[in-house]
Amino acid sequence: MEIRKISRKVSFLTAVSWLYLALSLAMIGLAIYALTSESIRLTFGGVTDAVFAAILGAVGSFAAILGLIGRNLRRCRLLGLILLLISAVPLTINLLAAQPFSIYWKNVASLIVPFLYLIAALFTRSQKPDAVSQEAEVLPENHTDAVPQENLETKNDSTKTN
Repeated sequence: MEIRKISRKVSFLTAVSWLYLALSLAMIGLAIYALTSESIRLTFGGVTDAVFAAILGAVGSFAAILGLIGRNLRRCRLLGLILLLISAVPLTINLLAAQPFSIYWKNVASLIVPFLYLIAALFTRSQKPDAVSQEAEVLPENHTDAVPQENLETKNDSTKTN
C-alpha cells in the first residue's frame, strides 16, 4: 500500500476549489432566480449584479474543477486573476455610480474567494513527474546505459581499427 504525501499548499488549493465550486453553483442559482422571479424588481444595479454573478459562477465553477484536478497550475493562476478582475467590475460600476456601502458590500465580499483561489494557486508549486527526478540521478562514469547504443558501436569500431 502506497502512502502519498500531500502538502498543505496542495490541500489549501483543494479546499478553496471545493469552496469555490459550492459558491459558484449557488451564485448561478441566485442569479437565475434574480433574473426570473416575478417578485424581484429589476433595476440596472440588480441586473448588472445578477449577470456578473452568473458569469462569475460559470467561470468560477470551471476554475474550481481545474483547481481540483490541479495538473495545470499556470491555467489555475490565470483563471484566478480573471476571476478577480470579473468580480471587481460590478464593484467598480457601483463605486462610479456613487452607491452607498449598503448596496455594494456584496461586491466587496465577492472579491474574497477569487483572492483566496489566486493565493492558493500562486502558493502551490507544480509537482515534478517521477521520470524527471529519476533522470536527475547521478550516474557513474563508466555507466553504459547513459551512452546511446549507436555511440557505443562507433567507439567499438574505432578501437578495433587502431
